[in-house]
Amino acid sequence: MIKLKDLLLESYLVTDREFYESLKQAKKETGAKDKIPSKLKKMCADVKKQGFHKIGYDGKPGKAREPHKLMYQYYAYIQGWGHSKYKTPWDWTDDKSDEILQWFYSNHHNAFRYDYLLYNVTTDLQASQIVANIIPGSKDKEPAYYLVKDYLNSFGTRGKNPRDERIVIAKVEWWLKKNKVETR
Repeated sequence: MIKLKDLLLESYLVTDREFYESLKQAKKETGAKDKIPSKLKKMCADVKKQGFHKIGYDGKPGKAREPHKLMYQYYAYIQGWGHSKYKTPWDWTDDKSDEILQWFYSNHHNAFRYDYLLYNVTTDLQASQIVANIIPGSKDKEPAYYLVKDYLNSFGTRGKNPRDERIVIAKVEWWLKKNKVETR
């Protein structure tokens, strides 16, 4: 039995297979190569190393994402991670220098509207940056709430997206517990 919820999601959801088929077609038609910055690839590798890609919105293991794959990296790329080219999530649509993104914008506009992946890429990378300088097993560190609050305040984004803020807090709490970091 098909549920209405599944039908509604289906029109907006992009599967991995659809994304990679579209990417292959974009490369074929444009002759362009990926322009994913090496810094972004390193950031994605850090996310995987720290384990944030396995953590769901509630701070518990959930559906694992794949930071080493191009779909995850493209979602990070269009949001401005690892470079300063795009300031807002939709700046990529005006970038004429990236032929692959222009192809996606012209032919398969919904490819970057998979909300689940968008917010998880953002929160994975934010959590990774927050804990980057914390040594596992260290003592007397700030609780996750304050670490996230300070991080988001430094970019002037605190309070702009409460859902993502709660998710980042849950992920940082998970990491602190996993690495036996004692908080105040």
